[in-house]
Amino acid sequence: MTKNQIPVKQILISQLNRIGIVHLHGIEKYLIRNDIQRCFLITSITPHENVLEYAKKIPSLEIVVSSHFQKEKKKIEEEHPKAKIISIDPYHLAGRDGALDA
Repeated sequence: MTKNQIPVKQILISQLNRIGIVHLHGIEKYLIRNDIQRCFLITSITPHENVLEYAKKIPSLEIVVSSHFQKEKKKIEEEHPKAKIISIDPYHLAGRDGALDA
């Protein structure tokens, strides 16, 4: 990267029905490994209080409780017009144990 180039901010947006601790572990590793600046997890079900407490330890993570994924995704894209938006299935991040965690 040259001096005049501004690094592109990367934002991860993902949707899942239930968020568990295993998902957060996988997402935490993915954020570090891929230099993601922000992560938005959109879920229609409010996560368990233990999940919310663990999520607070991940500074770049924001959990959005909404049943309107496309509306929330569009809102995030409009708030960060120059960011590179990455979408990934969080169940892949959690690995095969993710299905047991929800």
